[in-house]
Amino acid sequence: MNIESYVKFSRPFIDALKETFKVMVSTDITPHSPRLKSDSKARGEITAMIGMNGVIEKNGQQLKFNGLIALSFSKEVYLKIASAMMMQEFTDYHEDMEDTGAEIANIVMGNAKKVLAEQGYKIGMSTPTRIKGKDHEIKYPSNTVVVETSISSDHGEFTFDICYQEA
Repeated sequence: MNIESYVKFSRPFIDALKETFKVMVSTDITPHSPRLKSDSKARGEITAMIGMNGVIEKNGQQLKFNGLIALSFSKEVYLKIASAMMMQEFTDYHEDMEDTGAEIANIVMGNAKKVLAEQGYKIGMSTPTRIKGKDHEIKYPSNTVVVETSISSDHGEFTFDICYQEA
């Protein structure tokens, strides 16, 4: 995939992430320069992710694609975001707030999917999942290019990964 296609595909996800944080977490976020990710290690202790696949029509051809978005948070940042989103203070990770990241990923994917549908993408998405633990790995779909973006917020830093590959 060329850089122009990647930027066009990823922009709706970044815009959806900004809007989701503004509405659901009552804070603005600042994405920093994206970079290619060379490993599968999560940058935080808690990762929420959601996979996607589908088709896009290009030059009269139906091309299949697959990908994934992942949000990785330190425990401290995750607790602050969950506290803001649920309007109650959490000081430790537990079941009342464990789906916070997955819910954010689901909202981001749903909102980006609407915009991408206008560009001709037909996207199917998986159920959001989460991984918890130090130094965990993210299983990206094979043959995808992974781009990682550091995000700043009033609650701290986290990362947002997008991977995508046309077949």
